[in-house]
Amino acid sequence: MPDINVYRKERPLLFLERTLVGDGTEPFNGVFAIRLKGKIEHESLAAALAKLQAKYLQLQMAIAEITSPKPYFFIPDTISPIPLTVKEWQHANQWQEEALAGLRLKFDVVKGPMFHVSCLSNHVTSDLILSFHHCICDGGGGVLLIRELLTFLDGKESNIDKQNRLLRIDDIIPIEVRKSKINQVKTSCLSGLLKTALSISAIFTSTKNSGTLTRSRDYLLHSKLDRESTSIWVSICKKHGVTVNTAIGLLLLKAYEKVAGPESKNKISCPVDIRKLAKQIRENQLFSFGMVLTLTNKKANHKSFWPEAQILQTVVDKQIKALKPYEFLMTFEKLHSALPRMIKMLTYGKVGNDLMFSNIGRIPLENEYQNFSLETVFSPMVIGPFANPSTIICSTFNDELDFSFVSNEGFLPQEKAKSIIEFVRNEMILLITSAKKNHDNTT
Repeated sequence: MPDINVYRKERPLLFLERTLVGDGTEPFNGVFAIRLKGKIEHESLAAALAKLQAKYLQLQMAIAEITSPKPYFFIPDTISPIPLTVKEWQHANQWQEEALAGLRLKFDVVKGPMFHVSCLSNHVTSDLILSFHHCICDGGGGVLLIRELLTFLDGKESNIDKQNRLLRIDDIIPIEVRKSKINQVKTSCLSGLLKTALSISAIFTSTKNSGTLTRSRDYLLHSKLDRESTSIWVSICKKHGVTVNTAIGLLLLKAYEKVAGPESKNKISCPVDIRKLAKQIRENQLFSFGMVLTLTNKKANHKSFWPEAQILQTVVDKQIKALKPYEFLMTFEKLHSALPRMIKMLTYGKVGNDLMFSNIGRIPLENEYQNFSLETVFSPMVIGPFANPSTIICSTFNDELDFSFVSNEGFLPQEKAKSIIEFVRNEMILLITSAKKNHDNTT
C-alpha cells in the first residue's frame, strides 16, 4: 500500500462496510441521476460540491490498511476535491450511459474521495449523475446529498448541522443493550453459528470454474409510471392494506416465475432502512447499509391478486416486527475474522435469490429553485461484484413512480430483464384499469 498522510484517523470499518469494500479493487457503487431545467455553470457546480465535501466527512475520507484485519477510515492530510466531469447534453437517455459508467467506476479508496459527479449540460437542460462507493452511503443518504447539493447550488445555506465525526458502533447501540449479558451471549452464539456456516460453505464453494462477471456487460433498464396511474396504484394499495413495496414485490415474484420458469428462486431480498429501526441514526446522517427482508410467493389459489398480496403483507409485517437492529449489528461485528469466507460465498457461492428489490418511497425534494427547477429524479442504481448483480429500485418524485433495473448480461440476459419489467408494468396497468372501472361503476 502506498504511503499516506493521515490527518485524522476516524474509525475502523464495520463488518458490513468491509463486505462492501472487499479489497478495494472492485467497484460496488450507488448512482443517483437527476434532471434540472436551466443551465448550470461549471464554476457554480464546483463551488457547491466544495461546500458539500467540506460538510460531510464521508466525501473527504479514504481507507487505510484495507487488506489488514482492521482497516479504518481516515481523513487525508491533503483532501482531493470531488472529481467533476462536464459533457455536452446530447439526448434524453444519455444519463443512462453516464450512470452505467458511474456504476463501473473504480474509486481509489486508499486516497479518496469515493464520490464523483458528471454533469451533462446545454443551455436548457442539465443532468447530474452522482456516483459513490456504497461503503460511504446508501439510498437514503444519496437523497440527503442531492438535497444539500441543490441547496448549495441555489446559493443558499443548509439548515442541517455538520457532523464532526463518523457514527461509531457505540453511538448506535445503547449502552444497556451492549452491556447486557443476555445480548452478549446471544450474539456470540449467533456469530458462532454464522462462522460455522461460512466455513462449511467455503469448503463447497469453488472459484476455479466460476469467474466473476465482466462489468462491461452491466446494463440498465428504466421505466416510469405517469401521475394518474401512480396515484391510482398508491390508492388501491392503501385500499387493500398493502404497501407499494409488497405489491410490487409480489408482481416481481410472479414475473420471475413466468419469465425464468424453473430457474426462478421464488425469493426476493428487500433492504430495510436501518434508520427506521435504530433511531440513533438520524434521517440527516449518512450510513451505508440496512437490514433485509425476504419475500416469497406462497402461491395460494386465489382468483385475484390482492388476496395474495394481503397474505404476503402479513408475512412482511411479522418480519419487520422481528427485526432487531442492535443484535444484528452486534452479531456482525463479531464476524470480522470470517470476512474472506463471507466474500467468497457472496461472490462465488450458489445464488439463493432472484434479485434485490428496494422501494425508497417518496423523494422529499423541492421542485422549484431560484436558478433552476428539478424536473425529475431517476430511481437510484446499485451494483456490486457479487454472484447476483440484479437490483430493482423504485422511487416516487413529482407523483410519478420510477423504476431502475440493473443487472449483468452474464447473469440475466437483458431480453429476459425486459420481459420481467414489461410483465410488472402490464400487470400494474391491468390492476389500475380494473380499479378505474370499478370506481366509475360506483359513481
